[in-house]
Amino acid sequence: MSKGTAIIQYYGQYAALALGFFLLTPLYDALGWRPLFWITGLAGIVLVIPLYVTFLRSAPPGTPPAVPAATTRARIRFADFGGPRFLLLVFSYFSNGMLFWGITLWIPLVIQSLGFTGASRGLLAALPYVLSLALTVPMMALSDRTGKRVLIASSGLLVGGALVGALPLMESPVGKLVLICVGMGYFTATFTSNLWAIAVTDLPPHLVGPATGIINGFGAGGGGIVAGFVVGQLQASTGSYLPGFVVLGVMAIIGGLALLTYGRLRPREATAAPSAVAA
Repeated sequence: MSKGTAIIQYYGQYAALALGFFLLTPLYDALGWRPLFWITGLAGIVLVIPLYVTFLRSAPPGTPPAVPAATTRARIRFADFGGPRFLLLVFSYFSNGMLFWGITLWIPLVIQSLGFTGASRGLLAALPYVLSLALTVPMMALSDRTGKRVLIASSGLLVGGALVGALPLMESPVGKLVLICVGMGYFTATFTSNLWAIAVTDLPPHLVGPATGIINGFGAGGGGIVAGFVVGQLQASTGSYLPGFVVLGVMAIIGGLALLTYGRLRPREATAAPSAVAA
């Protein structure tokens, strides 16, 4: 399960970010942001429309036969998700969203503020995601082998948050860049796919869709919105991106502690079931 979600998440999203910063930064420098939006938007449309038309014409191979809808549907209650315990999962993903999007949204400008300009800016902005891709395979293999998903995912938030939060302590621009790359690389390689594996393992099958939608919506969406606003406002008031990144780091550490707490309150059948280790 961790390997499968990692392939989709990391080799889809993070490979795109690594290539995107490297390839699109020169286009941004040459054309500005408006043409860049048109180029990336049209590229997505060109790729998606043929797939959409194909799948409209016929069901994908291996699609199971349609199951008649139930005549009645039980109302989903907060307790069905696990009650307050579920909020710890949501908050941990919220802190993940803050750390990931807070860095991703601002990293080109942060690198420029550190004194790196020209073609190197795109390459350096891609480094955290390149490191993530390199770390993903061994970390997911370790996760699937040991089943210690909560511990490994929590370490991503704790280590990533600590390194990003320590940026003001580093004087050298190269040193700051190293902290960002290592913190972001390790964090992204350990957290997301393990978090989804935890949710799918712990929740009843009929609640996986609603629960993961809530986790992703409030976590990635809410965390990204808050992170972009916080870093931007602090940069505007202080002239530096470092205070905003410190906030991101502190929030990530709190999120890691929340996930560790969830692990202590985790349903016993989920932690003991052999499928949780083999998934």
